[in-house]
Amino acid sequence: MNKKSSLSLFMAVGITLMIALPGTGYALTDKEIDDQLRLNEKKAVEAAKAAQDAEKQKKEVTQQKAQEVKSAQEIAKQIEDQNDQLTALYQQTEQVTEQLKQTNKQLVEAEDRVTARDNLMKSRVRLMYTNGFVSYLEVLLDSTSFSDFLDRYQALKSIVGQDKEILEANKKDKQAVADKKVQVEGQLAQVQTLTTQAEIIKNSLVAKEKEKEVLIASYTSKEKALEMISEQQQQESAKLAQQNKELLAKKRENQAKASTVSPYTGGQLLWPLPGRTALSSGFGYRVDPINKADANHTGVDIPAPAGTSILAAESGTVIIARYVNGYGNTVVIDHGSIESWYGHIRNGGIVVKEGDEVKRGQKIAEVGSTGRSTGNHLHFEIRKNSTPVNPLPYVTAK
Repeated sequence: MNKKSSLSLFMAVGITLMIALPGTGYALTDKEIDDQLRLNEKKAVEAAKAAQDAEKQKKEVTQQKAQEVKSAQEIAKQIEDQNDQLTALYQQTEQVTEQLKQTNKQLVEAEDRVTARDNLMKSRVRLMYTNGFVSYLEVLLDSTSFSDFLDRYQALKSIVGQDKEILEANKKDKQAVADKKVQVEGQLAQVQTLTTQAEIIKNSLVAKEKEKEVLIASYTSKEKALEMISEQQQQESAKLAQQNKELLAKKRENQAKASTVSPYTGGQLLWPLPGRTALSSGFGYRVDPINKADANHTGVDIPAPAGTSILAAESGTVIIARYVNGYGNTVVIDHGSIESWYGHIRNGGIVVKEGDEVKRGQKIAEVGSTGRSTGNHLHFEIRKNSTPVNPLPYVTAK
């Protein structure tokens, strides 16, 4: 059943409950009372089914929300890792940019050195032009002796070697710096490409994170809507129980005979699980074991193995014997001025039906873990004027 159909059902239940019982101007017949009780039973079954569906849906929504929260946390971690990677790439970009600046500076210096060497060679050519061109052969043939010839030869050889060295140094110096510049520019381009890719990945992750936030908010809204359905069903169940109580009272009046059960007029009630003295949770505010939030606990929890017999705390009339949202399978007994509630009964564990007259100490059900329960136990509750009160002052020694 979806949320819309669940809400529609509860609106129908609410409208039905607003229809007044036959007026007090005349007495209801037993048939009218029985017809109304059967109608109430049908409405109670429908409401219980809707509550179970809402509870199931809420559990599924909560699981889906938990998965999305986990996924969002993983994306947040990926964004953090991507930020670290971007920071490293930015630092690397700064370092490579600085290297490129240094390489450009070195290239300028190399070009200056090439220019200086070129100027040196040009000055030699100008000197030769000014003094007249003399061939290397003429210099050698003008020698006055073999020793002079050797000196001239070595001098010419030194000049030619210096010229070759200058030309080779120019070539290597400028080429080495140019190669380094190309290398650094390649590194810078690579780092910039990696940085662009990392930014694209980060932006994609941020977009996914926002989508997850919207989805989680949607699941939270669904959870609240389903909780509202559950609360409405609980209120309607209480109204049905009160109506049944009034109907059964009118039926007893019609029968004009003494009830086989004495209503509660004070005194101490029987402990519903004799021998089970421990409490896993008391009456009043506590941390809810399901959603881990502060919540008012309307009774006491008595742990016991599944199937343990639950006894009526006092004689009275059964006004609820079915599934109630939150309480799971539930029995409620009307004792006149108070009501006793027994929750989380195992499936198939209710042994009485609505309208039954039960006696103090009579078995009414068996312990289970249905509804909002984390383990086998009995939720025992006392209501006075429809308001939950601490049950401990009402019971005998455990």
